[in-house]
Amino acid sequence: MLKAAYMAGCAFTKSYVGYVHAVAHTLGGKYNTPHGLANSVILPVVLKEYGKAVHKKLYKLAILTNVADKNDSYSVAANKFIDKIINLNNEMSIPSGFDFIMKEDINMMSEFAYKEANPLYPVPKLWSREKIKELINTENEKPILLVPDQFSFENERAMLGLLGAKDMQK
Repeated sequence: MLKAAYMAGCAFTKSYVGYVHAVAHTLGGKYNTPHGLANSVILPVVLKEYGKAVHKKLYKLAILTNVADKNDSYSVAANKFIDKIINLNNEMSIPSGFDFIMKEDINMMSEFAYKEANPLYPVPKLWSREKIKELINTENEKPILLVPDQFSFENERAMLGLLGAKDMQK
C-alpha cells in the first residue's frame, strides 16, 4: 500500500492536476462534494484551459490509450483525449458542473485554490487568482461550476444516489 501511495504521488506530480485538485479540495471542504466527483467535473475544463502547454503530454496519453493516431498533431490528439474524458464523464452520468455553489463563496474558493495550487503543485502554467475565479464564475460564457440564485443540494443528492451513497439529510 505504501508503494502504491508513493506511485500515485509521483503520478500526480507529473500530471499537471494542480488546479483541478486544489479546486476539488475547496469544493469538498466547503460543500462536502465527493473528491473524485469534483476532480472528474473539473479535469477536462482545466486541461482545455492549459492549451498548448499540455498538448504534447496529452498527445502521448492519447496515443497510449488509442484515442488518437500517431499522425495527429499534438493539438488534435490532445483535444481528442480531452473529448474522451468528457465522453466518459457523460457515460457515467457525471455532471458538467455543480448548481450548489454560492456566489458569495467564489472569492474565497478561488483564494484557497490559488494558495494550494501555486506553491504546492507543479502546473504547466501559473494562474492568477482571477484566472481561477473565471473557471467558477457564472458570468463567463462557459463556466465550469454553475452557481444558483438559491442554495440547493438536489443535484449532489442525485449524483450521490447514482454512486450508491445513502441520501443525505435535507
